[in-house]
Amino acid sequence: MHRVRFTVLGSVLFFVALLTPLAAAQGADLLILHFNDVYEIEPVDAGARGGAARVATLIEERQAAAPLILVSGDTFSPSLMSSIFQGAQMVDVFNRLGLDYAVFGNHEFDFGPEVALERVGESEFTWLAANLVDRGSGRPYLGAGAHVLVEWNGVQVGIIGLIGDWFNLTSVGEEGEYVDFVTVGRAAAQELEAQGAELIVAITHMFMEQDEQLAREVPEIDLILGGHDHEPMTAVVDGTLIWKTGSDFRTLGELDVYLGNSFSPLVVPRFLQVGADVPDEPALAAVVADYAAALDEELGAVIGETTVPLDATRATVRGTESNFGNLIADAMREYAGTDVAIANGGGIRTDTVYEPGPLTRRDVQAVQPFGNVIMSVEVTGDQLLAALENGVGQVEVGAGAFPHVSGMTMIYDPTRPAGERVLEVTVAGRPLDLARVQSRGSFQRRAHGGDGQLGGRRLAQRAAR
Repeated sequence: MHRVRFTVLGSVLFFVALLTPLAAAQGADLLILHFNDVYEIEPVDAGARGGAARVATLIEERQAAAPLILVSGDTFSPSLMSSIFQGAQMVDVFNRLGLDYAVFGNHEFDFGPEVALERVGESEFTWLAANLVDRGSGRPYLGAGAHVLVEWNGVQVGIIGLIGDWFNLTSVGEEGEYVDFVTVGRAAAQELEAQGAELIVAITHMFMEQDEQLAREVPEIDLILGGHDHEPMTAVVDGTLIWKTGSDFRTLGELDVYLGNSFSPLVVPRFLQVGADVPDEPALAAVVADYAAALDEELGAVIGETTVPLDATRATVRGTESNFGNLIADAMREYAGTDVAIANGGGIRTDTVYEPGPLTRRDVQAVQPFGNVIMSVEVTGDQLLAALENGVGQVEVGAGAFPHVSGMTMIYDPTRPAGERVLEVTVAGRPLDLARVQSRGSFQRRAHGGDGQLGGRRLAQRAAR
């Protein structure tokens, strides 16, 4: 039986006239705090938003309500700090914030399954992933749980961890296997309902359209707290609230759950803004400062200089040619000694323009935070063409596969159907020979098929996530 019925737009709940007397009559039976896709523990947006120490203050102010703290994945990477500490700083901070349950996101596996397993072992909270299983045993991957039934503030809460099929975005490892989230989610929700769950929550790491599918096809789930989409989002599908808080602690999701009324359970959600007006919690601020100091010591050295602005903005690197993308591809081709090279836009981070002046190790590490290995592979011309077609196949939605190239040129038409967009390719000034085997440089993950890529000429190419 589907129990929740409410409608939400942003942080404004309709039927306010109904809810206000309810809220005045009694406190919420359960308080849930939620966030997703957090890569930075320091404030972002030039210090104006975010910051783990500010979030700690907001959590501390709500301790009397014994909040259930849930996170919807993507925490270990990518960030400049994670390029040094491989996500250990995130787990340390989350332990101090008092997290309770988390679902795996694709970036939990950027450093491979071995490092992910280390981070899981360091976590004082519980990881859930019902449909990410070990290929051999069929049990949840890396010692995670599938779902739990927990009594929280006297409420029987069922929590399920579910992921989308994003294996091509990261390095889960050969032993990890994805299972359909609807099939697994339905079975888990029905089991939790049979066990007496009064509220069933799915913490997910998938796109909104997949969360909407989950809501439609598994009505036993009362509330979906999602990740993977980085902007704050809300939707209501067949009475089920889908809530995404947004990235990098810019906001904190606060959801009050009321039981024992005709709309039971009723969920009242709000976005709490994490701005500069929120003071730092001193103890966690000191921890963050220690990590920042260690990072500065590692990355403060000047290693080069640019005489022109270098464009690493997301809109540019995922949609058109960028001089920073070209620089990276040229460096890859020279390093690998290949005919051509491809650097995908999704591997170029920071979303900024580097003005003329010195470049530090911090700058370079920030713009290329993934621990990928450059590989050279031999591919035929038609395989190279297929890789380029894949790279521009989703350019209209800003997909990370967009190719920045070296040793070749490409003309494509984004208005044509995907798979038919590349009109002309030249290598070393000559038309691409589809039959000829050539060398191509590639980042390791992409050479193995990440982002749908195939092998091509002897080419250097870097993995995108």
